Amino acid sequence: MDNRRLLALLASLLLVSTVMSPVMAETESINPPPVNQQPDLQQVESKAMEVGQETVATILNEITPRSSSNAGARAACPLVQTDAGASGDAGNSANTSRSLGTNPTSGQTGNQGCMDANDADDWYEVTITSGKDTDVELVVPTGTDFDLYLVDGSGNIVDSSVVSDPLEKVSTMGTSLSGTASTFYIQLTVWSGDGQYTLRTWTNDTPPMPDLTISNVVSPSVGQAGQTIDVNYTVSNQWNSSSGAFESQFILSSDQVYNFGDVLISQSQSETDLAENSSRNMNSQVTIPSGTANGTYYWIVWADGYGNVSEKSETNNNNVSANQMLIGQSCQDRHPNGLDDAGLGSDAPNNTNSVVAPLGNNVTSQYTGCIDGLDANDVFSFDVPANHSIEIEITRHKSSMLDGELTLGNNFVDFGFGWANNTLKTTTLGTSFDGIGGTYFFNMSSSEDAVDWTMDVWTNYSTPQPDLIISEVTGPLSAAAGDTISIDLVVNNTGTSGALSSLVSVFLSVDDEFADHDIEIGNLSTNFIDINQSQLLQIQATIPAGLQGGNYSLIAIVDYDEQLVEKSEDNNINFAIEQLLVDTMATSCSSQDDAASGTDAGAIMSASYDLGGDTSITITGCIDEGVDDEDWYKITLTPGLNLTVTMINAPDSDFDIYLRDDAGEWFERPWSGGSVDEEVTTIGDPNFEGSGGIFYISVEAYNGVGIYTLIIETEGVDPGTFNCGQQNDLNLGQDAPASSGLVLADDPTMSGQGCMSGMDESDSFSFTVTQNSNTEVTFNANLNLAFVAWIEDSSGNILNQVDNATFGTLFTTMGGENEGVQHTYKIIVESNGDVGLYNITISDKGSAPADLIIDSLICPIDHTSGNEVQFSWQMTNLRGPVDGASITVHLDMLNETGEDVMRMFTSSVIVSGQYNNTAFDARSEFFNTPDELTSGVYSCRLTIDVNDSVIESNESNNVMIGNTFFIQNEEELWANDVDRDGYNTTDAGDDLVDDCPTSYGESTVDRYGCADVDGDGVSNLNDLWPLDASQAFDSDGDSYGDNTDGTEGDYCPDVAGTANGDGGQGCPIAILDSDSDGVIDQDDLCPNTIAATTVDENGCEIDDSATNTTTNETGGQNTNTTDNGTIDQANNGTGGVDDKVDSGEGDAASSSILGLSPTILGSLVGVVMILVLILGFTMRGGKKNGHDESYVNSQFAAQDLAYAGYGQQQQVVAQAPMAALDPSITAEQLAYEQQLTTAGYPADYARQYADQHFRPWLTQR
Repeated sequence: MDNRRLLALLASLLLVSTVMSPVMAETESINPPPVNQQPDLQQVESKAMEVGQETVATILNEITPRSSSNAGARAACPLVQTDAGASGDAGNSANTSRSLGTNPTSGQTGNQGCMDANDADDWYEVTITSGKDTDVELVVPTGTDFDLYLVDGSGNIVDSSVVSDPLEKVSTMGTSLSGTASTFYIQLTVWSGDGQYTLRTWTNDTPPMPDLTISNVVSPSVGQAGQTIDVNYTVSNQWNSSSGAFESQFILSSDQVYNFGDVLISQSQSETDLAENSSRNMNSQVTIPSGTANGTYYWIVWADGYGNVSEKSETNNNNVSANQMLIGQSCQDRHPNGLDDAGLGSDAPNNTNSVVAPLGNNVTSQYTGCIDGLDANDVFSFDVPANHSIEIEITRHKSSMLDGELTLGNNFVDFGFGWANNTLKTTTLGTSFDGIGGTYFFNMSSSEDAVDWTMDVWTNYSTPQPDLIISEVTGPLSAAAGDTISIDLVVNNTGTSGALSSLVSVFLSVDDEFADHDIEIGNLSTNFIDINQSQLLQIQATIPAGLQGGNYSLIAIVDYDEQLVEKSEDNNINFAIEQLLVDTMATSCSSQDDAASGTDAGAIMSASYDLGGDTSITITGCIDEGVDDEDWYKITLTPGLNLTVTMINAPDSDFDIYLRDDAGEWFERPWSGGSVDEEVTTIGDPNFEGSGGIFYISVEAYNGVGIYTLIIETEGVDPGTFNCGQQNDLNLGQDAPASSGLVLADDPTMSGQGCMSGMDESDSFSFTVTQNSNTEVTFNANLNLAFVAWIEDSSGNILNQVDNATFGTLFTTMGGENEGVQHTYKIIVESNGDVGLYNITISDKGSAPADLIIDSLICPIDHTSGNEVQFSWQMTNLRGPVDGASITVHLDMLNETGEDVMRMFTSSVIVSGQYNNTAFDARSEFFNTPDELTSGVYSCRLTIDVNDSVIESNESNNVMIGNTFFIQNEEELWANDVDRDGYNTTDAGDDLVDDCPTSYGESTVDRYGCADVDGDGVSNLNDLWPLDASQAFDSDGDSYGDNTDGTEGDYCPDVAGTANGDGGQGCPIAILDSDSDGVIDQDDLCPNTIAATTVDENGCEIDDSATNTTTNETGGQNTNTTDNGTIDQANNGTGGVDDKVDSGEGDAASSSILGLSPTILGSLVGVVMILVLILGFTMRGGKKNGHDESYVNSQFAAQDLAYAGYGQQQQVVAQAPMAALDPSITAEQLAYEQQLTTAGYPADYARQYADQHFRPWLTQR
């Protein structure tokens, strides 16, 4: 076969399987049950029918159980069948049935067919005409159990035969089909075995028959047990033959249908023959049995109740009274003067439509009244305000049963059930209606005799609570074991307050009902969800690698660890609509290892696998429909113990579990259909509870194949002879060891019971608390027991101990040195010779709450308003982890009295830190103090977590007030200091008056408050070196500064000197005259003149014989002729020319001026210049020295230029002062700027640099 044909064949098979899957998925409840399935009681051994959910019997003695475990024969049918003589198999439903024709009669020969495990049903269609009836017989093969049913056109079973093997018989006679033209079906079903059958039919005229019916049943409204009353009814014969004598029976029923628990009265009414199509009214005196319980009952009258008369129909022989009769005391008996329910002055309304008005609004009150089964209902209403809850409690004057239902409109809210002497309670608390305002109705109902009731009602403010639901779950349709899959969920908060983070877990289940043993595959926590908001989650879940293949439901649970208190705890679960197919569905049991036995458990009682005695164990096994249909297990119990077994179905399978007695007869089974968990138990069974002995557990395949799980639990029930029995300490399925510690999960949350008796004198449990988590352990036992419990760390150190005087909290890490620290702990329990039960509760308390504090806060220092100031802080988390949380911080300024002045800073801060005092958010920030802030003493206050975003253990330490500081108002500070240089404009009493009040300056030596660029204390005006802080004055005017250690320092500051002066720089040169001619060597041109020789100013000898020619003062010419012929000519006055011709030494007198030598004349000129300069400096200073500003400015400029080279004299260049564009620029600043530009600085740089000294306020802010 080529690939295309193979692919087409596979597609066809897939289509067929898809079409057939709904048929294969039919549950056991569909009638009749298929092979190996015990039919429902209504379908077994009788003609009983199911109407709604009630069993309707057709004869009084047909409600009895039946069980079969026959293995049956094994004679499989041929591959090609010829049912009823036609080729092919008879169909397995009404739609596919094989027709036997109209009014068929096959006689003893009959029609042959075959059924086996693969063909468990054969259906045949029959049509009969009016006035006909059909009898049917089924001859069953030896060793098999086939069942026979008649089914009408609506699918109702009208007759059946299931217990008469090897011959089953049914007939239309006595059914609704009798004598009526109709089409019906014959259904054959395999109970066990395989083989050929014979189906015989006979159709005959319907013989004349009576048809007895009952109508108009009437009884008194009240009666007493043991009392004889009148019961009236009408009996009719509505068919075509007289009835003959018969009897009518009487039944007291709690409802209108005869079923288990109803009272069949032994007394009957003898009836005479009733002609065809006739009737009569009857009045029967019937005695109510003396043991009948008080309450309300219907009367059922049943004509020919035991079926002694053959009738056209056996299904219409009874009828029921329209009204109930109360047996016992009525409210009228208890209150002969009339009812006054809840102060209404009468009986309360019996339905919501009859309620006239609420009993009040926001009611908290108590009411009384009476109710009985005739009254049946008392209904009241209450108006509940929004954000409030209502609670209603009912107590009664005697033991009784009472129901209560609370509704809001047409919405069910809560239901309460009262029995014996307990208190009936209903409330909106814990429901989704908590806090919902409206008119609530409370319906109290009873079916018993009269009881006086007291109703307490409380309406209270309802604490807002979240209410989380999962509105949607979606996941993949298929995956492989071991895969990681994505599951999408929508979580909604339908409550009245926001919901904190909550754990969402996803489970795999073989059904759509969550159970503790379902498999968790992933979880994720939500974020905060506000009211009426939703959140989309995607959980990454991993399918266990060893999971058996098949379809599983995805079940999601929000708040799985129950950490949130919600309005309703019952709506946290939802499941995906589509199931998840893991790998492929099982087709067979690949290997048999039932109960870890290494083999298959037997399929019958004698081959059952023995589990031992008093055991609690979890086992698995595998069964396969039609191959290995059953597994049997045996268990032995000690008297006083009970057995409970839970079966977890295999996926895609429908297995059933039976609990059987020592003879193998079942007495407990769930009758559940589909892949649901099933449970059987001896508890509550009147014959087997605590009986002990041998029991059998059988698991049977209704359909499907796969691995099932049995959870087997043995429990003690007789405290008089205390015995722990099978140990199940803390519900862990075993006895906790004495010392090594039964290992629990990390960070466990669990509560369970432990037991010690006999040789079991000590139990221990070990668990680990992980980092950041906390735990609390409580231990309790009967105070009469000498039990002792203690907890120790991994080093064996005992941390705490309790005994029967201190039972309760054994240990908690919260608030102690172990808070949030990972440790392994061991709980040890000692019996001290006593026996009994104890309870241990271990609670995972999660992380401790945070405790945020301010470690330090540094406020600004003293400052002037308008300035930028700095503040800093550091925070610490003392307790639980809150990494990533965002909090708001405020920094406020307080005045001297602690009042808020302004907010200096606000910000969001991300919190970090675990336990052990983790610091976070150490920072500094800046703040500009407003100009207008008044002078005074202030402080700062830091507040953290302003909005309470973080839950803390201590909210009182979130505020700190820092140090005080003084703020000086800027305007006040400079009121008497216009240029703000620290020197008052007017005398403030300290004699420190600013000599330059309008320009900033820091000079202190010569003047106060004037510009001092180099900071040496001497104002620029008087500082010969204004850019050099090491020099300021030159007292002797020799251009060397007075400070010897400064730049170009003068070693003789009081005497003018030269660079090479005697004694150092600035000192004068020593005077030497070697030839003692009165001319110092420095100026002596003839240094070796003979002593006593007359010399000229050059130190040379004077020649008296020389001839002098001299020009007069008015421009004449003098001519001198020397001895050697030299002619000396000189001009005098202005413009004269002096020509000198020297042939020898020359004439000393020719170089003199006004009779002075050039050296002396030069010295005189230098002294005059120094005097002029000194005079100029002393006269600078503005108008107060008698000069106008222009003169001062020009002199200042000249001096600055003269000394621009740090004392080295420079050529004076006449320059105009720089233009003052700003009136705040003083003449001194302009002169200083001119000095800087002369020194080579750019004009803009000179302006900026000068502003720092002359106008500092421009850069103070």
